[in-house]
Amino acid sequence: MKKVVLLVGLFAMLSGCVSTKNIQISAADIKQLNPNNVALTIRDKPDFAAMTAGKAMFAMLGAAAMIAAGNDLVNENDVEDPARYIQAELAKVLNTTYGFELSQDPVVKVNTDKPAKIAALFPESDLVLDVETINWSFAYFPTDWDNYRVIYSVKLRLFNTKTKSIVAEGFCARVPEEDATAPSYAELVANKANRLKQELKIAADQCIGEFKSKVLSI
Repeated sequence: MKKVVLLVGLFAMLSGCVSTKNIQISAADIKQLNPNNVALTIRDKPDFAAMTAGKAMFAMLGAAAMIAAGNDLVNENDVEDPARYIQAELAKVLNTTYGFELSQDPVVKVNTDKPAKIAALFPESDLVLDVETINWSFAYFPTDWDNYRVIYSVKLRLFNTKTKSIVAEGFCARVPEEDATAPSYAELVANKANRLKQELKIAADQCIGEFKSKVLSI
C-alpha cells in the first residue's frame, strides 16, 4: 500500500495537483516564544521512484519495480535524502538570525506527525525543526521519453514543545519543465549518479530559500 500511495503522489506531482498552504511565523512571534534552542528530527530515508517508460507500462507491478530500482540506485550511489541538508542549513540560519543553539537532546528518530508525541521526545528543547521529504523521484517527460526530470517535494514543520503545537509549516516542490538541458537516463545515473545529486541539490536550495522567506520570516 505504501508503494501505491507513493506512485499516486508522483502522478499528482507531475500534474501539479499537490499544494499545501504555508503557515508563516513572524520574527516578532519567534521572539515572543523566547526559545533558547532548537532540536532536529531524524526520519527514515523515504522510497525513491525511478520512473522509466518500460516500468511504467506495467501498472502496479511497474510501480513496485520503479521503487525497487530507485531504492537500489540511491543506496548503491550514496544519494542522500535532501531533507537532512535542508534541515541543517535552516538550523544554521535560525542560529545566526535568532541566536538559537542546537539542543542537547539526544538524537531521536521520529515516525509521527503528532505535535504532542514529538514534544515528548525532546523534553529539553524549546522548538523542534522537522523537515521531511515527501517525494523524490525521476521521470521521463510525457512528450520525450529519452530525457528525464528530477522531482522533489518536502515539508517543514516547526513545533513548540511547551505548547505541544505547530507554530510554522510549509511545503515546497520542484517539478522542472522540459528543456534542452534535461539529462538522459544514462547522464542522470553516470559517475555515481552525479547529475541526480546535482538536480536534488538545486531543488533543496530552492526550498531552503522558500522556507526562509515564506515560513520562517528570514
